[in-house]
Amino acid sequence: MNLSNTPSLPPDVSIVVLCAEWCTQCRAFREVADGLPAEALRWVDIEDEGLDADELEITAFPSVAILWPAGVLRYLGPVRADREGFLAAVGQLHRLPERAVPEALQAVLSP
Repeated sequence: MNLSNTPSLPPDVSIVVLCAEWCTQCRAFREVADGLPAEALRWVDIEDEGLDADELEITAFPSVAILWPAGVLRYLGPVRADREGFLAAVGQLHRLPERAVPEALQAVLSP
């Protein structure tokens, strides 16, 4: 899918997609994310990483963590597995307050 209408992403934004292999919505979301710059996007299968969905307060898949600027959490939560839902979340970056990165998420964000 081409996201040529995607608003410009700040160069230091990180989008972490928290998914599960069994989730059909997560697989559908891959098409939405195809047009994003590879350096801004990271896929994390929570089961492969041993993450606890309850600890991260994940209530639905796919969920994303959007960090902007680098290391500063702006959003952690579900997005619709379609272009409009995702773009709505990305479009709100500048309006969202900074949040602490949950400890469980810090482990997968470290290089």
